[in-house]
Amino acid sequence: MIDRVATAIDRISGLLCWIAIAALLGLIAVTLFEVFVRYALNAPTLWSSDIGYMLNGALFLLATAYTLRTGGHIRVDFFSARFRPRTQDAINATFFAVVLLPALAWLSWVAARRAWRAFESGELDPMSSWAPLIWPFYLVLATGFVSFALQVLAETIRHARGTSTLIRRD
Repeated sequence: MIDRVATAIDRISGLLCWIAIAALLGLIAVTLFEVFVRYALNAPTLWSSDIGYMLNGALFLLATAYTLRTGGHIRVDFFSARFRPRTQDAINATFFAVVLLPALAWLSWVAARRAWRAFESGELDPMSSWAPLIWPFYLVLATGFVSFALQVLAETIRHARGTSTLIRRD
């Protein structure tokens, strides 16, 4: 049962990573479009910088869970790498459960609450002359934090059970 939950979380992380890839492609397209219309047509857009920062934030946060799953985050493990795999698992499980998971749960709650308040109030981006609705961006950020928290939970379980693939067991 626990393995199926962890696998389901991995699938969610993978799906969100594909969405992040789409956001990256969108960011490239928006940037190329803006460069073209600005320099070739002398007609800069009002919205491209807003779309750019929103897509950049989205792709960054939506890919964090998948990056954790594949071991892509930068780790400073010169100390723990000297221990046996079981000890490394214990260190990682403890850190994830005591520090990282509570912090991400709190960030997820704050981001979701912020997205909901922005939705209810119809809040517009206060820093933008284009002034788009801001709740879709906040919702994506909240989704990224929630998926990262879920992936941390899955990795905590794997480390606690000694089944993490992120630790070399040779």
